Amino acid sequence: MKSSLLYQNRKMNRESRFNRWIFHSFPVTEEGLGLMRIVLSIFLLFFLIPGEGIDHFSFLSNLPSDFYAAPPGPMMLIDQFPSFTILVILHSACIAAVFLMLIGYRTKTVSIVAGISILLLQGVIFSIGKINHEILIASVPIIMAFSNWGAAYSFDSRREEKLIHVKSESWPLTFIAVLIGFMMFTAGFPKILGGWLDFTTQATEGHLLNQYYVRGRQDLLAGAAVNFHSTFFWELLDWGTVLFEIGFLFALFKREWVKFFLSIAVLFHFSTMITLNIAFLPNFLAYAIFLNWDGILSDWQRWYQKITGGSGKLFKQKSVIVLAMLLIFLFGALKMISMSDQYLNQSDLRIYEVVIVGGAAFYVIYLGIKNLMNLDKSILMSS
Repeated sequence: MKSSLLYQNRKMNRESRFNRWIFHSFPVTEEGLGLMRIVLSIFLLFFLIPGEGIDHFSFLSNLPSDFYAAPPGPMMLIDQFPSFTILVILHSACIAAVFLMLIGYRTKTVSIVAGISILLLQGVIFSIGKINHEILIASVPIIMAFSNWGAAYSFDSRREEKLIHVKSESWPLTFIAVLIGFMMFTAGFPKILGGWLDFTTQATEGHLLNQYYVRGRQDLLAGAAVNFHSTFFWELLDWGTVLFEIGFLFALFKREWVKFFLSIAVLFHFSTMITLNIAFLPNFLAYAIFLNWDGILSDWQRWYQKITGGSGKLFKQKSVIVLAMLLIFLFGALKMISMSDQYLNQSDLRIYEVVIVGGAAFYVIYLGIKNLMNLDKSILMSS
């Protein structure tokens, strides 16, 4: 009897730890999720909607069916490229869904529609043979649809017929963390099998040379990296890359470890961008979910209050609208500058990628310095 009770207690403790990990690893609030939804929707609209416009869809729709090679997924159900009209309708539906997600109208439904339409567009675009690793663009709105991120700063929060309050859910953030960890692991494990840990070869340097000479990616610090010859340095990068990508999966069980690895991921992508001219911008859509959105909202509203002197619930809503308008202006300017093709003409990098990835890297460094200073203060106070 005693052993049976002990077994039941251990089982309950295991279930309790598992539930805490799933449902309480990344606490959220309605206001924080609302700001996250707005910022990520604007980010999606300007930079991550699949397709390069009318000319791109016209090109795809006119390709012969012999060129059609659908990647694994729903696009395998058809045997040729969709017509130009269907592609334009799908693209327009995607933009409309993301816009409705931005303003928070029927947020759960339109978030799922946005993710599915992105998946379908990606399926068509990747059916010509080249597959980019951009699954996170579609995954984020679909998964976050179940977080109730339309409960604040949205039309849904104003609807009179919304009689039952649905609480915010944090498990979607845990789900996305697992997804990122799994993706990192599937990138790191093949590197082990491919010989990245072989001391006689330097895989990172070889990849750099391929990008520089074969693909012509020669912007930013690519030239300096190509001319830097140090077996120890490049081998260290080989091992560091593999250990980082493999280790991410094992960091999932503690919130602090996840945030540490996400910080390393941002710096890793920044270094990859300035040397290999590869930005991995879609990943940043998922990384941004784990920012302290409540802290960002509080800092912004405090700063905005100093300027306007406002207060109250209406003031908070107005401050979020102003922030959204500023982001739209900033992202629009970055998009227009990038479309001019006057900069970074020795690679396929875009100005907005450099600014966003570079800004994220500097923000991570700022947070790291800030945390170290706070740690030093706490040590001094305790002594």
